[in-house]
Amino acid sequence: MRINERTLIGIGAVAAMAGGALRVVSSFIPYAPESPGLELLYAIEDALMLFGLMGVYFSVATETGWTGLAGFVVAVIGLASIVGPDPVMFGINFYEAGASCLLAGLSIFSAALMLAGQLRLAAGLWIAAFILAVAGAATAQPVLIAASGGIFGLAFLASGFAVSNSSAGPAHVRR
Repeated sequence: MRINERTLIGIGAVAAMAGGALRVVSSFIPYAPESPGLELLYAIEDALMLFGLMGVYFSVATETGWTGLAGFVVAVIGLASIVGPDPVMFGINFYEAGASCLLAGLSIFSAALMLAGQLRLAAGLWIAAFILAVAGAATAQPVLIAASGGIFGLAFLASGFAVSNSSAGPAHVRR
């Protein structure tokens, strides 16, 4: 089998769905600090979402232009920074900083998706996840943070599904 752009985008779509599904499931698991099992689960879902985001972005890169690229780059930096253990160094909680960067980047990417008429369901879910995360942090409501995580996972599921089921193939998505 020859590896080409369409194959890589398809693999990314599957990774987005798998990572999103794991993120939805993990939003129902109570957080336990320094739990090896949970840290492994989080690392797997984050790695899958990282590769999934790449596949999803590459499927719509032309349509989303420079704004989409800017959002993608910010989101990838945020997501890559939270894969693995989440240290607090120099007074900075790297998970919170990375998650904030990720959600901000996905919001920019989502705006580009909406303007391009691409992946509207996923874009709306990513924006909703951002709003819930901000509201949860501002009001110290863990239920809003958990809901944000579940919706975030649903957005990855929706984006991966749309890319993998595009009638023109995963290189040309309009959902």
